[in-house]
Amino acid sequence: AFPNDFLALVDTYSVISSGLPNFVAVALALNRLGYRAKGVRIDSGDLAYLSIRTHQIFKDIANEFSVPWFADELEIVASNNISEETLISLNSQDHKITTFGIGTNLVTCSPQSALGCVFKAKRAEPLYVGTTLSA
Repeated sequence: AFPNDFLALVDTYSVISSGLPNFVAVALALNRLGYRAKGVRIDSGDLAYLSIRTHQIFKDIANEFSVPWFADELEIVASNNISEETLISLNSQDHKITTFGIGTNLVTCSPQSALGCVFKAKRAEPLYVGTTLSA
């Protein structure tokens, strides 16, 4: 749990211009308080390219702020309907992903359909109300 196991989803808007700068700011602040962030999760877009850019940014931050663990220990987690074909493609692109989140293609067969959606809960006094958004 936060702050001990802080792993941020960084692709809600833009990985490079929004998600990563905000992650870096929080991770550096946590570091000053004696905690180490775990890493980031990328769930959409060009996973190979974004992982390579993320890794380079982590290396740059490690050098600029003298936090070598930023380059050596932070995880880059990728998810997003990852299949065997996706893994083959990523490997051919020299990705920097350290962990894969494989769910849909692990529990369903390709010919079978799977419901892709996002469920977000928000509080509406005094009850919780759920909203389902298609992915």
